[in-house]
Amino acid sequence: MSADADDLARVGSALERWCRQREWKGPDPYEALNGRRMPPTPTPTSRRIAIQLLKRSPIDFRKPLGVDPQHNSATIAHALAGYSAGGFVAEPERLESAGWALRRLEDLRVRSCSEPAWGYHFDVETRFFRYGPETPNTIATAFAGHALLDADEEFGLAGARELAVGSARFFLESIEQTEGPGGAFFGYYPGDRTPIHNASMLAASLLARVGAATGDGDFLAAAEAAVGYALAHQRPDGSWPYAEGGKGDWIDNFHTGYVLDALLRCAEALDSNEVREAWARGLDYYGRALFDPDGAPRFTDTSRWPIDGQCVAQAIETFVRAAAVEPDWERQAIACFRFGLARMRRRDGAFIFQRRRRWANRTPHMRWVQAPMFRALALLDRHLDRRIHG
Repeated sequence: MSADADDLARVGSALERWCRQREWKGPDPYEALNGRRMPPTPTPTSRRIAIQLLKRSPIDFRKPLGVDPQHNSATIAHALAGYSAGGFVAEPERLESAGWALRRLEDLRVRSCSEPAWGYHFDVETRFFRYGPETPNTIATAFAGHALLDADEEFGLAGARELAVGSARFFLESIEQTEGPGGAFFGYYPGDRTPIHNASMLAASLLARVGAATGDGDFLAAAEAAVGYALAHQRPDGSWPYAEGGKGDWIDNFHTGYVLDALLRCAEALDSNEVREAWARGLDYYGRALFDPDGAPRFTDTSRWPIDGQCVAQAIETFVRAAAVEPDWERQAIACFRFGLARMRRRDGAFIFQRRRRWANRTPHMRWVQAPMFRALALLDRHLDRRIHG
């Protein structure tokens, strides 16, 4: 494992420098509608086509379309979490970088919300819904809340705990929790009632973690209801679809990883053996059905392609977190790291977006790939250091 640890330090340090030199700004797969020179997109179909064309193109047209790099709150949250885990940076630079990320998260809050909440810097149009950059969403807010808790635990950064508790309160006060079999799921943004498992479980995991830290029973009860819904909808093979209701009836790699990490956090915060057992069944499915023998994460349970950089990053993180409970999963985390190093890393130290059967999209997306990879590598580095040195 010493060779892997040496590679990890080299790769993680290079990635951190690459991101920091760009102030954690970079392209995003879904930001086409930000283009100042984007042709008119008056309909949902035209907007989705524009987003997908820019996302899938192996040539980056952002500059001619007038899409400028901007800070994204999820990116900054991943950076803060990565620095809190070690971040391949010596003191005092690590503390300074974490403090910078905390200040940027404060700046990026959605100001229309009374409680701390975060969204994306672009208009979103999917098969499920449409919302703009002024709208907070569950994913970005949960990532931010967890990163703030990490920063409080690691550094005691002033204001981090208060912001994290406030973001949990945002879920209770502003995100719909809809009753269903087994419990009640959280929506994706204020007013939404779409049963998307990873979004609901990310909200639940933050509420459970904050509830355990503060002793607030309202937080814990809401988390338990969301977990109950997820457990009631876990399939016999251990999997979850992206969403209930037909339109989301697929199983993909990184969203499954989100659900598993959230379940593990809930199991720990709620001290529930039932949740641990569901997590273990889901993890067994994840490792068995969503990875190929060469360590590559399959995009879905039915397709290897495209091999996605975020899937690699999320797999490393999910298996690292699993290894803290069941050490045998460390081998799978190392296999994913080795695959990412061999097949997904660029010469400049960043990681490519996607590798398809006959070509690759090498755009270095910051929110989608670089920041999650930085966090995942930092977590793996900390795990190996603790195992090797105690």
